[in-house]
Amino acid sequence: MKKITIFIGAALFCLFALCSCTRRPLPDLPGDAFAFEMGTFIDDAHDNDSFATIEYGGRTYIQYGTTNNKYSQNCIEACIGYIIQDANSSYVTDMDNTDQRIYTLSGDPERNFLLDYNESVKLMNQPTFLRAVDTQGKDIVIPYYIDPLGYEFWGEE
Repeated sequence: MKKITIFIGAALFCLFALCSCTRRPLPDLPGDAFAFEMGTFIDDAHDNDSFATIEYGGRTYIQYGTTNNKYSQNCIEACIGYIIQDANSSYVTDMDNTDQRIYTLSGDPERNFLLDYNESVKLMNQPTFLRAVDTQGKDIVIPYYIDPLGYEFWGEE
């Protein structure tokens, strides 16, 4: 009887652990979603490095960093749109695909950062954080869950 009690306790613990690891769903794509077109930003000051860009709210955003282990989906505020799939932006062959989504972050009211996340990739999907180009050289708050990728443009090597 003692072995059965231990087995049931262990089974319940494993079930609880698995349930607590499930992720809450990301915010849905809104009906009035922005359809972002990819552009290109050339950094003349650093060997003409080029970055893919999106425009939002009159600002240009380029890749800045990725997440660290402190990131959670609670950091995401809202889905604002998706990246239009074309020959320049993706390997996706379905041009009506809206899975490459852009999100705003909670705790970032100035919208210095956006999150780029592919909804269709379920295993080992790492979000990318985009930063507004007009914040270069400025003292802004970088959310604790973002790890810079070390681009020279941002002054990090």
